[in-house]
Amino acid sequence: MKLPELMGHRGAAAHAPENTLASLRKAKGFGLGWVEFDVQLSADDVPVLMHDDRLHRTTGDRRKIAEVPAEELLALDAGAWFGPEFAGETVPHFSSVLALLGALDLAANIEIKPSPGLARETAEAGLTLAKAEWPAALPLPLISSFEIEALEVAQALWHEAPRAYLMKQLPAEWQETADRLGCLSLHLWHPAITAKTVAAIKKADYQIAAYTVNGAERARALLDLGVDCLITDDPPALAPLFGVS
Repeated sequence: MKLPELMGHRGAAAHAPENTLASLRKAKGFGLGWVEFDVQLSADDVPVLMHDDRLHRTTGDRRKIAEVPAEELLALDAGAWFGPEFAGETVPHFSSVLALLGALDLAANIEIKPSPGLARETAEAGLTLAKAEWPAALPLPLISSFEIEALEVAQALWHEAPRAYLMKQLPAEWQETADRLGCLSLHLWHPAITAKTVAAIKKADYQIAAYTVNGAERARALLDLGVDCLITDDPPALAPLFGVS
């Protein structure tokens, strides 16, 4: 599998509330073929889309996501914080996300983003559901995580789906870990990417994605270095680099 050149971060997070169905629709409306989003678990082990382990930033609720049962979690407004036009946009069940991906013909990078100490449980619940309900017409998802344990679960549970090792910058043992996990790509925080970084990754025969790239000047510099994929909150800002208006 070849990484897409451009991928929407948490949908299209500069233009709609992150990790919501509205954000996925917005990304599709910008002409993207791929999106990235974060999967976490409710208190009763239901997979939903959410980045932070605390709910306050995007819902106003002061609790941790791991403390809230799904029935309450799925009723929380995750859109009003972003703008009044998104009021009532709720935290989405992962199953609803999978159905929408199929309806939109939108491929996905599923990031397993567990609450502390729940990497294995989050990967098992999220990927079991994804494997059962993945739209047949779509390419298999790219499964990424900062958590090695989550990638180990992905490797065992859904070996056919490609994996990506997420990190802020390259640790000393990065290649050993990526080799062991059978990764397709390495996803790095873009300020940590240099010509030396790209050369080392390419020499090891991995693809590289950069997150979160929202400026055209930096995007062009990363492409010139040989980065394969840019993950962005703001697809329209980068689209002209790829001949998309």
